[in-house]
Amino acid sequence: MAKTELKQMRNAVNIRGTLMDNTVELKVDSKSRKYVSGELEVMTDNDYIIPISVFAYELKNSGEKNGIYERLVKLVDVQSARTVGIQKAPKVDVQNARIEDNSFYSERDNKVINNWRIGASFIRSAAEDAMNANNFEVQGIIASIKEVIDREGNSTDSYDLKLLNVGFGNRVSELTFRFDDPDAVNYINNNYNTGDFVTLCGQIIYEQHERVVEKELGFGEPIKQTYTNTIRLLKITAGSAPEDGEEKGYVLKDLQGIVVSQNNDIIEKYNARAQLTAAATKVAGANLLF
Repeated sequence: MAKTELKQMRNAVNIRGTLMDNTVELKVDSKSRKYVSGELEVMTDNDYIIPISVFAYELKNSGEKNGIYERLVKLVDVQSARTVGIQKAPKVDVQNARIEDNSFYSERDNKVINNWRIGASFIRSAAEDAMNANNFEVQGIIASIKEVIDREGNSTDSYDLKLLNVGFGNRVSELTFRFDDPDAVNYINNNYNTGDFVTLCGQIIYEQHERVVEKELGFGEPIKQTYTNTIRLLKITAGSAPEDGEEKGYVLKDLQGIVVSQNNDIIEKYNARAQLTAAATKVAGANLLF
């Protein structure tokens, strides 16, 4: 039986701001294929510095030149605030980027950790006086809505909404959005249900806070250690009226099954890499005996 191709859902991010750092570079993989990858860090309003990931191979699977690669290669030599200072740093416009699933297997937690990143292919220069932008519009099926509880078990008056977004090739991204505005809390909790199809709009929160911990010694100055806490949130500022997900062609259990399959693939790939690493370590250790 042929696999049903699900209709791709909207997933669009627009970021415009000052280019703070640029780590995009040309690389070659183990099969001698050229590709471009790295991150652009863009500062928007509220001093949010948002990492934008880029990646593209030089050639498509057909052997034809990849137009995305040709665009992204031009970013390699673009200066940033790190190289020329913030006063001379260019402003960039990142259009039609996506909130991508970036889940990974954690050996410490012994499970797949749900994660995301912003991926982009269309980046161009922006006028110095262009207004900053930081917004997303994402469609999906609601998987859950839960109140956020702090470490002491107290209410935070905030809620997390887990959304399943269908991308290219039936890939399903499991994305968690935060909402705390009283109007949003009232509307979502009274109107949204699991299985509903909705469109969420909002902005990306990306803050870093430092805290200094002093360790007292027997005498002399205490040792100071600085820790950085990064807050990454997809904050909802607006949302559509809910629609029946199955009527739109999406069954919640089917999408959840795809997520489980994707997570199993992540675990299998992790175990395969671990086995290769263990075998290489064993061979290296044996060679030391001679």
